[in-house]
Amino acid sequence: MCKTLILSSLVLITTGLAAQSSTVPSGYDSSEGESYQRYLLGYTPARQQSFYLPKATGWTGPKVIKSLWMRADGAWSQGIAFKCDIMVEVSSKGIATDPKKTSPFWNKNHGTDKKIFMKKKSYNIPSFTRVVKPPHKWMIELKGDAPFVDANKQLCVDTRVYTPKTQRNFYWFVDAATSNTYGFYRTYGAACNPSNFYNYASGYNRRFTLRTYGYARHRGEFVLSWLGSKRLNLSVGGGCSLYSNVAILHPSPVKTTSVNGYASFIWGVVPSSAIGLVVFSQMAAITSSGTLRWSRGTEIHIGSSPIYYNGFSVYNYAYGSQTFNPDTGLAKLWSSSVIIHDVR
Repeated sequence: MCKTLILSSLVLITTGLAAQSSTVPSGYDSSEGESYQRYLLGYTPARQQSFYLPKATGWTGPKVIKSLWMRADGAWSQGIAFKCDIMVEVSSKGIATDPKKTSPFWNKNHGTDKKIFMKKKSYNIPSFTRVVKPPHKWMIELKGDAPFVDANKQLCVDTRVYTPKTQRNFYWFVDAATSNTYGFYRTYGAACNPSNFYNYASGYNRRFTLRTYGYARHRGEFVLSWLGSKRLNLSVGGGCSLYSNVAILHPSPVKTTSVNGYASFIWGVVPSSAIGLVVFSQMAAITSSGTLRWSRGTEIHIGSSPIYYNGFSVYNYAYGSQTFNPDTGLAKLWSSSVIIHDVR
């Protein structure tokens, strides 16, 4: 029970932070997405439905949507200006939830509350050049003709882009997020005293047992481990750094018994409510003189096994000799990434 409460407490802490985001998927207000989508504006005409499930939106109650913004992906050196028309439909109640079970008929993927959010409108898509520090500013506003009230904590955004002919708009690829939620971890920073005080993580998927462990390189010392909600890089002197805030300190310090200083910490079984969270961890060893030695930092992405999609998209577009009509063409392709929208 105690170990279950440890993870549940961290879910509450990190969920509170994520709720401050205005983007879908949440958490990309000032962060570049892991992916990009080239087939909505990069190749036109085109149509795409983006599906944001509750884990992606992070909404805890009804959401009033007045406009949806997009930005260019930051990986490309430049994008050309071009003209097009855009129309947007939205829905939330009973939308498609599995990319492998979507219909080629767009309306069948919508919810029962589908409405035209923005009638067809002419746009002058601006050119851009690479920014020094991504992401780009929000560039394109899809302003609703009337607010859409989403009471279902999930959203389908169906965007049609019209151009008179098939064209390639170099390199107007939209910033996007990957919603594949299989867990992983990565390390950052450097350990000190010694520099090979390495730490790791395992069990970062739903129904697995989350564990942090490491090698403090000394026998007979007490080692601490904690989970945090913020990534830090704060000097604590002596060439050492604090790499995570201490949201939850493991209640059971480990006394090392081997010369490599092995220490392991069990945090409990990962609940479904933790899928999609990012937490941070670090370890510290207490020497016989009472000073601290510090490990590097660990960034842990909590996922699911088997893979679960918090969001996805279905689409089609014109390319080369292949024509496409956004009003009559079918949805033939799908992706595990979704456009990042700023919701206002």
